[in-house]
Amino acid sequence: MKNLTNELMKNLTNELMKNLTGPVPQTHQRHETHQTHQTHQTLDQDQDQESDLKKTSAGLLLDVDGVLVRGRSVVPAACRAFKKLQRPNKDFLLPVVFVTNAGSCHREQRANQLSDLLHTQVHPEQVVLSYSPLSMMKSLHHRVVLVSGQGPIRDIAHRLGFDKVVTIDDVRKHCPLLDAVDHQPRPAQSGLQTLPKIQGVLLFGEPTHWESHLQLIIDVILTNGSPGSAHMLPGSTPQLPIIVCNPDLLWKSQAPTPRFGHGVFVLCLEAVFKKLAGAELQIEALLGKPSILTYRYAEHLMTSQMTSSDLRLRTIYAIGDNPLTDIYGANLYDRFLKHNSVTAMTTSSRVSMATGEAVATAMGGVPKEEEGLVSGADECRSVLVCTGVFDPTSPLPPDQWAGLEPELLQPHHTVQDVEEAVELILQREGL
Repeated sequence: MKNLTNELMKNLTNELMKNLTGPVPQTHQRHETHQTHQTHQTLDQDQDQESDLKKTSAGLLLDVDGVLVRGRSVVPAACRAFKKLQRPNKDFLLPVVFVTNAGSCHREQRANQLSDLLHTQVHPEQVVLSYSPLSMMKSLHHRVVLVSGQGPIRDIAHRLGFDKVVTIDDVRKHCPLLDAVDHQPRPAQSGLQTLPKIQGVLLFGEPTHWESHLQLIIDVILTNGSPGSAHMLPGSTPQLPIIVCNPDLLWKSQAPTPRFGHGVFVLCLEAVFKKLAGAELQIEALLGKPSILTYRYAEHLMTSQMTSSDLRLRTIYAIGDNPLTDIYGANLYDRFLKHNSVTAMTTSSRVSMATGEAVATAMGGVPKEEEGLVSGADECRSVLVCTGVFDPTSPLPPDQWAGLEPELLQPHHTVQDVEEAVELILQREGL
């Protein structure tokens, strides 16, 4: 897969930077109390809490699957960790943002799920899903896009700002001869009167019925957005832009070993396309971890939680379980923060989906006029836990990190679980 062109990257970065300057609801504010009679001790405690918060110049970026939960079960260390992260009034000691590569639900739903599982209040403004930065890319919002994934993907796309959305079911309904793998075809439903010409493809996450999605996505690509027509010769026209959210090859559930993630589906799509077309599938942008756009967006949300206007975020601690996305992405962002530009060292580097194939990182070189507008932290420290994809007794096979920079796979800290990670962070920050 090729890197983004400079022109496209500049446009996407400009969109992101321009829109990140807007206000974000405050979620890390201390709760107001309406009690008439407060003891002097309570007032003193509140003052001490405010003083501690003003001293805090660090933020916490938390992965979800494999760190806090496995499937529908909470990792036991997570509840203990959150007790240490919170004050008696349930406020966090430092800004916290949950960054997950999941993309099959609304962030309000994910926030509610986390609140229920962790027995703490998680606000939607504290949640970043793999597709979240798409809301900033307004230049794409008026294109007709085909979306793939599970859950309420049409509604998700609409909420992100896309006003012309086509689903795989829409294509199946209007082009019933195309989905021919299943000899007993499933009924297809569509809310569209006619099928418009498709101008781009958004892959939100792993779908069900992979055979249908693989066939119809390739049909859309090879017909330049008109899947009812014959395939065109590869290279005869520019390929439709494809944006991939969530490159995870594996994720940790309640199963004894990690399960296939969206990266496996994208790998299949690449392999089939190359076999049929004799050319590489061109991916225009990668979102979700390890994309730098995702980390910049998360830092913006984290900064908005800081209650002291004269204090800037100094250190981001990124806790994750997957070296290929969580750790690589955090270390890549650390490099970006320290150099304030990735042009010299990473434009030729590739972020892999652990497939041996190279994937563009939706970042490229950041134009000089955009440097420093959002990313104000000094460093991003990666913390690897052993409760998810990473197994300290089983090193990564070389094929899974082919094309990656080995040093970016090395975490700043390796701990057993998220409780130990929180203890380490609180100790480093003197909290």
